[in-house]
Amino acid sequence: MADAPTICSNPECQVDQLGHCHLGHDPIDSCPNYGQDEVEELDPGDVEEERASPAEETVDGVELRPNTRIQESAVTKFRNKNRANTIVLVGEQKAGKTTLLAALYGLFCKGPLGGFEFAGSQTLYAFAERNHLALFEPERDVPSTPRTSLGEDVSFFHLKMKSGEEMCDILISDRSGEAFEAARVNTAFIDRLTELLLADRVCFLLDAARLTKVETRPGYRRIFKQTIRSLLDNDAVPKSAVLEVLVTKLDRVFDNAALIQEVSEYESELFEEFGILGQEFVIHRICALPRANVGVGFLGMEELIARWASTVGSADILPAKVGNALRQIDRVAKNWS
Repeated sequence: MADAPTICSNPECQVDQLGHCHLGHDPIDSCPNYGQDEVEELDPGDVEEERASPAEETVDGVELRPNTRIQESAVTKFRNKNRANTIVLVGEQKAGKTTLLAALYGLFCKGPLGGFEFAGSQTLYAFAERNHLALFEPERDVPSTPRTSLGEDVSFFHLKMKSGEEMCDILISDRSGEAFEAARVNTAFIDRLTELLLADRVCFLLDAARLTKVETRPGYRRIFKQTIRSLLDNDAVPKSAVLEVLVTKLDRVFDNAALIQEVSEYESELFEEFGILGQEFVIHRICALPRANVGVGFLGMEELIARWASTVGSADILPAKVGNALRQIDRVAKNWS
């Protein structure tokens, strides 16, 4: 441990010897002094002011979409007009939510992804902006993406895709990771995560780098489970929604067999705890934007888009038959069938 790099700007910190913060911060990386030297090295993640969304314009009686993110107030209207799958991304700060969104757009710019072709988006400007910020910055050696601000409400990205003759729409939520951290420690904040009620699939992003790092491993393993547990125990997630764990940042552990083994063991723990609750629970590994090891490439993205685009089943709107009905009107459905 004596040769380990400095991980805290506090000269009195002994986290590399003790394994915990002497100031009582748990998890360790919640300490304001922690990781100051290595944050820029691994994930710059500049916090940038959100640009004001341009107002919708009307030209010659035609309403023009701004192509920025869809606000929550407009989601119901969109879902009433379009048969869409709603994906809710859940993860703490720097887990990779914004990077995943940028990578999806960037991959579709290159061509079809997993048998699906890009067919349109009502949030094209927002996608393009995220992808640009992720890949272009003259003074940086590695790509980075801006983090969503805590002050922002939830909003949604939209993708329309085509596979053969079939068209499908997906909406992907975008909310600050700090909001999920607040909900984990104070369940009063869970009611504010209103996008969960709309979810067809809830994706919890598991940071493989933090999971396997000696300094952050104990606290992160615990708080990740707490996040899932707090949402399920407070009935914030619909029973029909699929629970999906996405293991991110595999490029940082890919070449280390011991670290991959740690990831596998924790995946087994998650299955044992949450896979028996009667709700569909799956775990998948992805690498959306390789930084530490570009040779890893984009892992699991084709399979991801195929899962997210899976067709929503038709709703059965026929009235239920009434057995031994006493009233004639209750026999109508049976007589018509």
